[in-house]
Amino acid sequence: MKIIQILNSPNWSAASNYCILASKELLAMGHEVLLVTEPGIPFDKAIEYNIPVNNKLRLNHRNPRKFLQAFKLLKSLFKEFKPDIISAHINEGAWMPGLVAKYVSPDAIVARIRTDIDAPKGHFVNRYVHHHWVDHIIAGSNLHKKNCHDVLDYPNEKIDVVYGGVDTNLFNPQNRLNSTFRTEVGVKNDEILLGLVARLSPVKGHKFLIEAFSEVCKINKRVKLACIGYESELSFDWLKDLAKEYNVADKLICVGRRNDIEKVIADIDIGLISSIGSEANTRAGLEYMASGKPVVGTSVGVIPEVIVDKVTGFVVPHSNSKALAEAILKLVQNNAMRQLMGQSSRHRAEQVFSLKRFAQDMEKTYRSLLERKTVK
Repeated sequence: MKIIQILNSPNWSAASNYCILASKELLAMGHEVLLVTEPGIPFDKAIEYNIPVNNKLRLNHRNPRKFLQAFKLLKSLFKEFKPDIISAHINEGAWMPGLVAKYVSPDAIVARIRTDIDAPKGHFVNRYVHHHWVDHIIAGSNLHKKNCHDVLDYPNEKIDVVYGGVDTNLFNPQNRLNSTFRTEVGVKNDEILLGLVARLSPVKGHKFLIEAFSEVCKINKRVKLACIGYESELSFDWLKDLAKEYNVADKLICVGRRNDIEKVIADIDIGLISSIGSEANTRAGLEYMASGKPVVGTSVGVIPEVIVDKVTGFVVPHSNSKALAEAILKLVQNNAMRQLMGQSSRHRAEQVFSLKRFAQDMEKTYRSLLERKTVK
């Protein structure tokens, strides 16, 4: 198949990660893939993975002249590449590929990929675009599928769910054998290390986690918390002050961006997701699971679809520090449960969320769409 992926974003997000991984894996399966994007992190990732890429697209604006330039660019690329599939990943970029394809590549399938955490806008223009210029929607979860059906009145039979994937070779339990993270941050072998991998933002729920952690520490003194990520709307100084307020400053470990995140995760004992929103793909959750960790996550985004409650970890209400603390304590106090749930996490990651499965499901969906169009 000849596939054009359109990602009009310079930022790294759930949608960007989904697009780059799909492009990389489909390319590895022998398909022709062209990524059309703009300068930024996704473009850099495409270069790193040797994905054929054009970075001249500009759609995040309200400039008619630039829209005309984008129209001409897509028209030229579609004519030259002759795609079977055109997939658009970002809201602002979904309408123009469909419009151009209608006149330049009428035989191509236009598939809107929806992995954004925000529900689609239900206004007339967006509904018109999806019903007239988009052949199919590929949703990153059942949550995304429901939103598209409810808001856009899009037929369920024209929406397929393809979950994102995680590199189960890169993230695996064996990384703990050569990880030095615990030694680096001063965590002893008999201490239990909790880990939160998330940017410092209110939506990631650090406040509720610190509240919950303080309750855990009252019952078990042999526990520490590592918060790994980068400063966004919040700072590490804010987090340290909050930990001091709850008398757990000596048990908090603050870590910035890491290039060895797979080894860091391998050295924690319990993976945490305390978000009060977001989690369109819960990339950190998948990485915990692939690394063989039990996960405690809040019931936002796709987390209830990824974590199997009481099997691979626990799903608790968001913004509820009491429920979060209780779930963490169950794992802290029970080593056998941690081991069993960690094994179940790894198994689920391999069976449901591996990159191989992700690519196979995407390929199967694309082929099915082409076959349906041929029959028509």
